[in-house]
Amino acid sequence: MKITTYAVRRRIAAAVISIALVVLGIYSFMLMPVNFLPDVTYPLIKVHIYWRGATPEEISTNIADPVERQMATVDNLDYLESSSIEGMYTLLANFKYGINVDVAYQDALAAMARVARQLPKDIEPPLIMKADPSQLPVVQLTISSDRWDLTKLRTWTENSLQNQLQAVPGVAGTDIVGGLKREIRVHLDPNAVEKFGLTLPAVMKRLQEENLEQFGGRVTVGRREVIARTMGEYRSLDDIRNVVLANGGPGKIYLKDVANVEDAHEEVRVITRRGGTPTVKLSVLKQADANTVEVARAVNQRIEQLTPSLPPGVRLGMVENQADYVTAALNGVRNAAIEASILVIVIIYFFLGSWRHALVMLLALPITLIINFALMQLMGFSLNIFSLGGLVVAIGVVLDNSIVVLENITRLRHLHPDQPPEEVAEVGTAEVGSAILAATLSFLALFVPFLLVPGLTSLLFRELILVIAGIVCVSLLVAVTLTPLLTSMLTGKQAESHEDGRFARFFAWVTDGYGRLLELALGRRLAVIGIFIFLLIGAVVLFPWLGSEFLPQVDDGRIMVKVKLPTGAALTEADKLLSRVEEKLARDPLVESYVTMAGGKVWGLATYEIANEGQVDIQLVPRQARKISTKEYVARLKKNLAPISIPGARPMVMQAKLKGIRKLGEADIEVKIKGQELDKLFDLARKTSEYMNKLAHFTNVYVSMDMTKPEYQVEVDRVRAAELGISVADVASSVRSMISGQVATRYREGDYFYNIRVMIPEQHFTSKQEVENLVLNCAQGGYLRLKDVARVIPAVGPVEIAREDQVKEVIVRGDASGVSVGQALGELKEAVSKMTLPVGYEVSYGGQAQMMEEMQRAVLLIMVFALFFAFVVLAVQFNSLKLPALILAAVPFCLAGMVYTLFLTGLPVGATVIIGVLIVVAATVNEGVLLLTFAEELRQI
Repeated sequence: MKITTYAVRRRIAAAVISIALVVLGIYSFMLMPVNFLPDVTYPLIKVHIYWRGATPEEISTNIADPVERQMATVDNLDYLESSSIEGMYTLLANFKYGINVDVAYQDALAAMARVARQLPKDIEPPLIMKADPSQLPVVQLTISSDRWDLTKLRTWTENSLQNQLQAVPGVAGTDIVGGLKREIRVHLDPNAVEKFGLTLPAVMKRLQEENLEQFGGRVTVGRREVIARTMGEYRSLDDIRNVVLANGGPGKIYLKDVANVEDAHEEVRVITRRGGTPTVKLSVLKQADANTVEVARAVNQRIEQLTPSLPPGVRLGMVENQADYVTAALNGVRNAAIEASILVIVIIYFFLGSWRHALVMLLALPITLIINFALMQLMGFSLNIFSLGGLVVAIGVVLDNSIVVLENITRLRHLHPDQPPEEVAEVGTAEVGSAILAATLSFLALFVPFLLVPGLTSLLFRELILVIAGIVCVSLLVAVTLTPLLTSMLTGKQAESHEDGRFARFFAWVTDGYGRLLELALGRRLAVIGIFIFLLIGAVVLFPWLGSEFLPQVDDGRIMVKVKLPTGAALTEADKLLSRVEEKLARDPLVESYVTMAGGKVWGLATYEIANEGQVDIQLVPRQARKISTKEYVARLKKNLAPISIPGARPMVMQAKLKGIRKLGEADIEVKIKGQELDKLFDLARKTSEYMNKLAHFTNVYVSMDMTKPEYQVEVDRVRAAELGISVADVASSVRSMISGQVATRYREGDYFYNIRVMIPEQHFTSKQEVENLVLNCAQGGYLRLKDVARVIPAVGPVEIAREDQVKEVIVRGDASGVSVGQALGELKEAVSKMTLPVGYEVSYGGQAQMMEEMQRAVLLIMVFALFFAFVVLAVQFNSLKLPALILAAVPFCLAGMVYTLFLTGLPVGATVIIGVLIVVAATVNEGVLLLTFAEELRQI
């Protein structure tokens, strides 16, 4: 081979080129960003629309229907999922894998622009974003104080601390949850308003008119130009109190005569605590292309700088630092790579029996890996658990080509000791060059389908696969250049003899034993084939019992305790239940920290305000400081929290999902029941949850929708209302304004603005009678009560309305317990199949179960393509169909060994196991190529 001749004959040139490539690789390694996950953007567009005070049914009718009709027309759309809860609408537009996400995002923006005119006028601007793991917080802080109330604490966080952290390079923004958001409240006295003949719209109008700062124009005074401005903004709360609402009759009527103006806060909907202490939680988001570790460390440095100057009594606590999490994960992968490298070198020394040969491999291994960093930098990769995972996986095969070359050169040195080392190196490499080239091409052919078959598995493991492919290509180049060069330089002019060494004698004994076993097997071919077929049949029978999953759980010590109280439960009730959970955790030495959120749940970057729900996020001490795994602690915590329950509610303990990995749904298994009538859907969902609770391997079972949320429904008598000169819209607007309040204008203090909300105090409404006695004004003048034109009827409504592809659905969620997700899903499908569904209703499965189903389809296609491409490469190499068939025929028997190993260890089949399967298949093909190539050469002698 010419390249080998060049490397061996021109040692200095080859050495300098190698050093240059190593320097380039080291420099590339230093430049590469460090992240937890690869730079992937899922084909998913999220839309969030907030509509304060709206019920799920209102949102479903007024927002979900028009938005989803428009979004359904977008190109390359796979399916739509939406959720309508009180005050918030969420749409997940799932696109097909392989599309350009930026184009899909622009299409989604255009669709939302077309539908904007059909949406209610008082909604907040829609938030439209791509599902990008880089948007996850890199640092999460808690802010607490023993001197300030939560209103002042949150205001300081928003106005001061937030700005300080946003100035850190690489920070894109922040998100604040908890505390009390400042608001100026105008609490009207209904009796006083009625007494003075005022109306709510009139009060709102006067507050808006008296709060104005406006440019008036320019005045030329001599040589100077002066701007004229009207300065009419409120400067204090007294300015608001002294607004004149009416002038005439008995005298002037001020706002303070009919209302109490308070510097207060918005309605408490979410409560956050850390370690039982009320806090404000602040999350720091990084820019998409920024280095996670660098940004997190820069934020920490900024926090350290700010700590001495914090206001008295204010304390900052660290909830989560992605730099620590990423560093720990990458250190684990790095340690695995170092351990694997050491084991590979030791095994090579044992087999080759020469420290010189081991030294050749010891130099070839790091050079191959370092040069690969330059390829990774060129392809825009980062250092993450997947790319470094590919490096660890490749270590097992990275020296295969070099070992074959080294062993053949050593064999020739023993056969021709008088030949020059350079000539022996050239001949030895040339003899096996075609074989290792074919083996390498076959290896790469097995991984090409990962780049062709779309899906979540291909998207996540793309960097891992390309890193493996890159290392294998570099290893081939090193095997035909650097390995023969080092062998000719380090092994000396005389071949080393190790025939008398202990390892040499041991492997001679092993070789002799293998020879006798092979001779025996060839003499009893039918029996041997029968044994292997029997083992293969056994593996096929065992395979369904292995279970399946998408990705294995990580022992990172992250646990979530979730509570879901009966529908209609107040926020305070959820908070009480979570406080009891906190009492248990406070005494546990294995708990490093815990953060509580009552009245909501976090999904992606959004925090849903749901009064009857809450969660506690727990972080255990590091793994080396505890003797039990996260999974074992979850089982123990379930028993400890079992006594903590109230009728219809209990804490649900689960291991937190891996952040950044796209998950379909909120649980391991979700049963989606679709139809049109909510009552029937809820009834079917309730029956399904009963089936799941009866099964032994399900836990944390609950129904997404509840039809028992209490409501006061106002039914307007249209005829009576028309006679009195009032419309349904007038009634609805007045009821909403008086109960929920309405923002009239904003109060400015320094550079910051705060809403001025006009409303009747919450404590005024304690029963249906207060709602019925709401005062309405009519067009003919005078006043009337709500009960004069409408009935207030106690009723119930849905908590959430979920839809998929514009069809209503109810989801029953549950986690697998004691078995794999695949096994639990099999039991559930058998149970649900016995349930009779009405016409027009159907059942499908989501959650991790849906991800597994998609993965299995993708993996099947990948395996078919992989074997096909390998067969093509081998057929071209051997110019034969028989030899490739013989090589690939050994693959099922290798996989049978994998099945037995997984069964004995209790490990389920998942995406990581599939990668291992491909490596095993590649190694089998590699060995088959070398074996049959050598056998063909012997046949031709």
